[in-house]
Parts: sequence; C-alpha cells; structure tokens
Amino acid sequence: MRLHKSCGHQRVRGVNFASHDYLALSSHPTILAAATEAMSRWGVHGAAPAPRQGTALPLTILEERLSEFLSCRDTIIFPTGWAAGYGAVRTLTREEDHVVIDAAAAPCLHEGAVNATRNIHRVPNCSLDATTRILTRIRERDPRCGIMVVTEAFFPLEATIPDLTALLRACRQHEATLLVSIANDFGAIGEDGEGFAGAPGLAGEIDLLVGSFSRIFASNGGFVAAREGGIGLALRTFCGPLASSCALSPIQAAIAGAALDIVRSPEGRERRIRLMQNVARLRDGLAARAFRVLGQAGPSVPVWLGDTADARLMTRAVLAGGGLIDLVEPPDVPKGEARWCLYPMAGHGEALIDTMIEAAHAARETTGVMPPPPCPFEPRNDGDPD
Repeated sequence: MRLHKSCGHQRVRGVNFASHDYLALSSHPTILAAATEAMSRWGVHGAAPAPRQGTALPLTILEERLSEFLSCRDTIIFPTGWAAGYGAVRTLTREEDHVVIDAAAAPCLHEGAVNATRNIHRVPNCSLDATTRILTRIRERDPRCGIMVVTEAFFPLEATIPDLTALLRACRQHEATLLVSIANDFGAIGEDGEGFAGAPGLAGEIDLLVGSFSRIFASNGGFVAAREGGIGLALRTFCGPLASSCALSPIQAAIAGAALDIVRSPEGRERRIRLMQNVARLRDGLAARAFRVLGQAGPSVPVWLGDTADARLMTRAVLAGGGLIDLVEPPDVPKGEARWCLYPMAGHGEALIDTMIEAAHAARETTGVMPPPPCPFEPRNDGDPD
C-alpha cells in the first residue's frame, strides 16, 4: 500500500496503479545511495542552464552513457521530458517545413509542431498507410522541403505499437527525418531495456529519439538522442527550453545514472519480466470480467469505459475501494472514449494485481454501470489523415 495525494488535495490510501515507476526503482537502495553520494559531492542544485555552465559532471557522464546505449552520436539532457519533446520539434523544424505527426502523440510533441510551422499533417494512430500517402503528396509538391515524421514507440493511452521498421523505410524513401518518443518503453521493454526502438535493424538508425527519466529512471528529466552530431549542437545553441531552464541537478543525474546501471543489469532484466507478468495478469483478469482492455501488452494497461459520467462514477468507486488509478477523459481522448490508464509495477505481487481487478469489478457492481457497447476505438491502420 502507498499513500497517494489526489488532485483534490485529499490524502487517500490504496494500491497504487497510477504511478509511472514501472520497475519500482524510486526507493531502491542503490538509487538512494547514489542520491546521497551525489548530494555530498556536488551539492543539490546546478543553478544555471546547461549551456551556461550549469552542467555538472554526473550529467555529462549520463549523456555519454545514453549515447553509447542508444547507439547515437550525441545525447542532450533536458530538465524535463516535456521540454525535451517540445524543444526537439520546435527547434529543429523551420517555418516552411512540414510535420507529419501521429494524432495520439504526446501533447508536448503537438505543441512543438504548432509553434514551429503551419504545415502540420495529423495522421490516425499508427497509420502507416496515411503517413506514406501524405509523405508522397508533400514530396510531389515540394521536392526540397524539410519533413519531420513524429511518432511514439508505445502509445500508453491506446497500448498501440507502430511499425517503426516500415516507418523508417518510408522516411528514408521520402527524405524525411524520423523522431520517435521512447518515453513510455525505454528501460521497460527488451532484453536489455532498449525499448521497441532498440530492436534489431532500428538501433542507431532512427534520426531522433526523445525520452524521459520519470517513468523508469526514478528522476525528473528527459533527453534527445541524435543519430547525427550536428543536431546536438543545434539544440544546445538554439533550443529555448534548454537555454532558459536550469539544468538537471547533479542529484537527479546521478539517480538516473544509477537507474541505468540497474536497467542494464540482470536485476533489471528480472524486473522487466515481473512487470510484463503483472501486465498480462491484469489484462487477462480484467478481460475475464468483461472489461475492454485496449491494444497490446505494454507498460500501461488502458481500459475503455466510454461515457465520461459513467467513467467518473466507476473511478470514484474504485478509489473508495482502495485502488489508486488515473481516469483519462476528453479532451485528452475523444468524446465518448473515457478510459482508465493503469500502470502495473514490477513490485506489485499477484495479490495486489488481483486486488485491483476485484476493485474494478466491485465498482461496476456498486455503481450499476453496465459494460460499454463495442468500443469504437481500435488502432487505425488506414484512412486519410486529418
């Protein structure tokens, strides 16, 4: 059990399925020891933006280690994952360029595009066909313009996974830059935690990778890893969220570095196995009780509820029954497609997974909310872009 402070500032106690601490590293002894040692040696604050002498040695070391792990030429660490996503799209896109972006991509990526160019093309979630059609259309009209294709390796609210190999091939064919957010799977997926973008044939080939430390690495912060070295220089020189924000503290950099050690160790592999076992148990248990679980197995488990009013009643009942969960409703998802986004952790035992399943089932019994009709949301692999 964990204490959780709700958005209404009322403290409640329950089984926590709202935390993004997928591998349960936030209280790991190695992490705590790294934070204590860094605090004693480097202090608690960088006190300046990274391009203005705010970079402590732990941050520089972490950038080098991430570049090696991701097979990239350069990695730039940002104070938050949001700043990394926004800053990469905003800084590297010119006014005359085009951005082809997945409609379900994170808000920071959409906001970066909106503030960079008017030439934005939103495509249905994981639609390779729509992306390819619009790339062809852009190139027919302008053979020389810049194009950035923006997607995620794993979409947490849909539990969908794009075909990154085919998408990379389409980008190469049309001379487009591919940016992939790995915020939701890096460290949690793969034999060594490399994530979906680290699969054979993809490692070191994707132009830009945007990541976050908050979900796996027990810290604030984010990063942009670039296949070409010049991109890193451009971000360090011209990126507003990097130049105008205080650098990640040496404590946070040391924590993320210690977490990276665990992620790449046999212990990290064991934790990933436990995480995915818990994901499978939660998905199967909810499906057996007539809940509609979306997408494919991944670090998050989205459960489609439909009507917002019914979803709020169900959520209130789950919270009262001891389950701490996130309800996602419009405008973060389309109208009529409210859903829970549940986050199992490697530290959850089978009993806690079953407690969450029973709390969801009891919420339906208590509220009288019937199972929703067939879900209109499915991963859309065709259709025209918006």
